[in-house]
Amino acid sequence: MEKEFFSRNPEIVAKELLGKILIRKIDGIEKRAKIVETEAYFGPKDPASRARQNGDLKKTMEMEPGTILVYGVHSNWLINFVTQQQGTASAVLIRAVEPLNFDGRGNGPGLLTKTLNINKKFHKQTIFNHPELSLLHQDQSFEIMAKNRVGVSEDMEKPLRFYIKENLHISRK
Repeated sequence: MEKEFFSRNPEIVAKELLGKILIRKIDGIEKRAKIVETEAYFGPKDPASRARQNGDLKKTMEMEPGTILVYGVHSNWLINFVTQQQGTASAVLIRAVEPLNFDGRGNGPGLLTKTLNINKKFHKQTIFNHPELSLLHQDQSFEIMAKNRVGVSEDMEKPLRFYIKENLHISRK
């Protein structure tokens, strides 16, 4: 994946990450999981965005496109990828993955980070040429569904949660 892929609107990136393969290398073994659900987040005007508050998460969301953003919610790590141009706070949350070559649960953002052993050590690193985490393009055809984001009390007018229709591994049916 190239930097240009992430240098776009998070809504576009969120849709186009669907079907990509997230590869996590652990002790020389590759765990492969298909991304099946994402959410797009914008800057300070997005009521559900971490960029609404000043601090590390907003600063990280303003970093180079392709930067890995990891933060904790309810004792779970969540993984995001920074999008758009540097200085513009936006990111895409990976909400769910479908395990391809291993057993595990990926039907939620906290479950997928546990099953892939993704933690705070990845925070502020880049996805490009990372020795333990990478993305692989895979040509597939599927229908993309759009709904409101999960677990937010105030949301944007347009739906920013995207998932592969009829996939059994999404977080919410």
